[in-house]
Amino acid sequence: MVHTSLIQSRALLARQQLLHQHQHKRLARRIHDEISQHLTLLSLQLSLALADSKLSAHWEQQCQQWSSMVLELGQSLRSIMNELQPRILDEFGLAAALQWFAHSGPKGLECHLLLPEAPVALPPAAANELFALCRDIVNEVFASNGITEVTIAVEPTDEMLRLHLRTNQKNPEMASLASKALDALSVHERMFCVDGTVEIQQDPAKSLTITLSLPVGRQPVAHAA
Repeated sequence: MVHTSLIQSRALLARQQLLHQHQHKRLARRIHDEISQHLTLLSLQLSLALADSKLSAHWEQQCQQWSSMVLELGQSLRSIMNELQPRILDEFGLAAALQWFAHSGPKGLECHLLLPEAPVALPPAAANELFALCRDIVNEVFASNGITEVTIAVEPTDEMLRLHLRTNQKNPEMASLASKALDALSVHERMFCVDGTVEIQQDPAKSLTITLSLPVGRQPVAHAA
């Protein structure tokens, strides 16, 4: 029993490391494409401007272009920092973070958010992981497979908090695609680490729902890695 548990823990740790590597590579590509290249271009343009002994006839226009480029760089940096850890999640909680994500999610994908009237109460570690999983599933399961509309619904009960991610777009292969994507994202293992579960449902009308469930009212069990 102990040997089996050790093997499972090592397998979980290995998959988490692979997931982190994938996330780091994606962020590194964003930093290169959205920041490094723009900084190089901006540096080159400033060097050329400084080398010119006379002010260009289009100097004002150039300054406006540089200002716009700096603003875009700032937006890219904020976006990357929010992907790493949204400040709104730490400061205002899960519901506010989901509202922010629903309004600033992937381009081409419309997110509808259904929140309960009562505040959503979860321990910080569980709330952080639930938000990260929601974001990963929307990005990697729905958006990457051509889904253009998703509903995020939070359903609290006395014992459980359920986060439903639902699309009504008909795609008979979506359940299979979602299952493979969830495995690649280590969703089952990540939910297990916060004492939660994940379920995929596809009804006859071909709508798909992914449900993340977490216990409330007590601290999640910390499973050894």
